[in-house]
Amino acid sequence: MAGFAIVVYAFAVVLVVMVVWSITHRRRPAQLSARAVPVIAAARRRALIAVGFAFVVFLAGAVAGVTFPSLLGMPFAAMPLVAGASGLLLYAATPPRDVSVAAEQVRTAGLTRRSWLTTAPAGWMHVCLEVVLVFVALVIFCGVTAQADDHGRSRAIGFADDEYATLASPYPGWFYGIPALAGLALLVVSTIIALRRIVATAAFPHPDDHDADAQWRRASTAVVLKLASGALLFSVGGIAMTAGFAMRNALIEGATPVVWGVIADILSIMGVLFLVLSIVSVTLAALTAFTIGERLARLPEPVR
Repeated sequence: MAGFAIVVYAFAVVLVVMVVWSITHRRRPAQLSARAVPVIAAARRRALIAVGFAFVVFLAGAVAGVTFPSLLGMPFAAMPLVAGASGLLLYAATPPRDVSVAAEQVRTAGLTRRSWLTTAPAGWMHVCLEVVLVFVALVIFCGVTAQADDHGRSRAIGFADDEYATLASPYPGWFYGIPALAGLALLVVSTIIALRRIVATAAFPHPDDHDADAQWRRASTAVVLKLASGALLFSVGGIAMTAGFAMRNALIEGATPVVWGVIADILSIMGVLFLVLSIVSVTLAALTAFTIGERLARLPEPVR
């Protein structure tokens, strides 16, 4: 049932993207210089393919988790992170398109040093960092509080008093936490590679295209960070919600300290909230990819 819910969530992401796009987007005439149009179109297509590929990998992981119950939900532990990393690695591996320059034309370039730390939107950079910290703290908390199941795997939680003992599973202990941390490391590395790829792309050769060059880079880095944030938020939400439900099921009424019930409720609510935020983040990634270059001012055509 949980696997089916995740698949439904994946389709909900596509639905939300389509609804928000149809309501908020209004097509406008091209607003770029002729020499920059192919490059911006290629950047937009490249970003959309990355988001779409991440979604496909996400679905493949969900299907694997549902089809093979003997895996005990292991694919779900790192699936969102691996999906996001796959999309970003594909983005980084896709060669960008350069502005064609005639042999006799002089190519110009600014002397300002570019860095992925300065090019990326600060707000989304902070979101990624903060969610990573929450992710690591949550995995450690769940790993420390987890207990071994009947087969000795750290994927259960239980409480005991003088008369009763409970054990609830699945619980995101180290059995799921270690793969999740490995997926986190892969996503972080993939995000940095994608951001560095954007920064390393050759600048537009004409000085009049400086603003266009800066804006497509900023929009592209925003897509990367929003996609990474969506993967992180989904993973944190899934871990928190699973932990909260399992903890609530394991409580012994009247015997377990009240604080555990409060923690269970907080984790459950946080899980739902983060899953909703992940939908918002992935939706914004797709919408930003669709609109790369649309806010650029048209440059006047040269008089011949």
